[in-house]
Amino acid sequence: MRSLMYRFTLILLAALIATGCSYNRQPELPESQLSGDNCVAALQEMQQLSLSYTGFQQGEQVDGAPWLRSNRLVDYFIRQNELSEPQLADLLNYMSLQAINGLTLEFQLLPAAQQQQWQRQYKITDPGHYIDRCSRQLVQQQIGMPHQSLRFLQQQSTDDDYQSLARILGLYPLTALLFKQGVIQEHHWLSRQPEALQHSTWTIYGPQITQTKTPDLQKLPVNSLGIPTLNTTQRQALIEYHAPLWQLPDTLPVNIPGQPYWDANTLKVDQQPVSFNYISHGVHHNQTTLQLNYLIWFPERAPEGRFDLLAGQHDAVLFRVHLTQSGKLLAYDSIHLCGCWYSLILPRTEDFQEKGKLYREPTFVQRTEPGRQLISLTSNSHLLIASQKADTALSLQHQYQLRPFSDLLQLNSGSIRRSAFNRQGFVAGSERPERWFFWPMGIRNPGALRRPGDHAIRFVGKLHFDAPLILEKLGVGKEAD
Repeated sequence: MRSLMYRFTLILLAALIATGCSYNRQPELPESQLSGDNCVAALQEMQQLSLSYTGFQQGEQVDGAPWLRSNRLVDYFIRQNELSEPQLADLLNYMSLQAINGLTLEFQLLPAAQQQQWQRQYKITDPGHYIDRCSRQLVQQQIGMPHQSLRFLQQQSTDDDYQSLARILGLYPLTALLFKQGVIQEHHWLSRQPEALQHSTWTIYGPQITQTKTPDLQKLPVNSLGIPTLNTTQRQALIEYHAPLWQLPDTLPVNIPGQPYWDANTLKVDQQPVSFNYISHGVHHNQTTLQLNYLIWFPERAPEGRFDLLAGQHDAVLFRVHLTQSGKLLAYDSIHLCGCWYSLILPRTEDFQEKGKLYREPTFVQRTEPGRQLISLTSNSHLLIASQKADTALSLQHQYQLRPFSDLLQLNSGSIRRSAFNRQGFVAGSERPERWFFWPMGIRNPGALRRPGDHAIRFVGKLHFDAPLILEKLGVGKEAD
């Protein structure tokens, strides 16, 4: 017994040392080589204000370069063995755009006193224009020193939403196997629900505007990273064409998708059906892909018993469409906004080979025909139990409005704007009792709704929803890694 405790203590100390070392890495670009009317100092101050008051609402911090923001797609490209100078330039411009959007939004969410103080300190009259001009000016200077800039990016730590220390303290090698059995049982239960609910009186929600013609993506301009450029019309056409229909087995208030809003300091949900959307990118077989994301939001997941660990305020389901650059369907998938309940929905002709491993969570897989999807959810728990090609003759009981995801980041709250996500990236009030029991799996605040980019989707093993190679890692189109 003493020998076991001794070994455990050594492992714990090693983990603490490794964690401490990872935080000490602070890559820097010499400011002497970057100039621009106090741009560096002003953006550093703006980033610090973001961290202190709003948190990062979009993207991840790049240490030493507040005019850049990262994400897992950026991490993927940085780790490529051969990144040409044109690719580096396109990557830096992509990161700069993420920073511009993030800083501009976060400035609008700051208290008025902090906004005014920052503007006075740096003599800024138009904050949006200043952030845009400074970021672009600084990134152009970085592009001019490619070797140093690439080395700087490669020194950045990669984003990981799993906590190794929690897994060590939670005896992960033992507890993970118990969780895996629980996941397997959940998958068996989910597979039985379509038959169990077949006689329900379904309520169907569909988009107000329906694009019936497939947008032509064949001639889209593509940069050296393979990221296509979509104009506003093309983006909207894509979003409308693939916007899914949602059906729920009853009309209880808990099952009506709505619009979050702030009532004093409490985030509530009205009963006006809305679907929030955004476009992201992945990589499949070395080709950059398009990802169309659709989010619906419910007021709660009500308790289904006295000790319901999963119940709580707010619930939201995210459905995603994976497309090639030419618009061909690769797959659909879905999570709750907590990162829980991952589902993979594949065309019937798509190869799928999942490799079974002891410490690997199995994937809940369904099959469908390509086309606009009709998604079936359970009552109250809002679990995806079926996805099928929608019959064009279906009649809608309710129409939802398509809104950009950015609307969730700037909700009206009296005379100010507030995001649905707090400084830590969570939806305040969405915490679940499960967090007191599920922490050994290493996921921070499990069960709570969180912003895109923070979704660890496996309790057993590791996988992020925004991992660029997620389809390949799962085994879509080839043997899983």
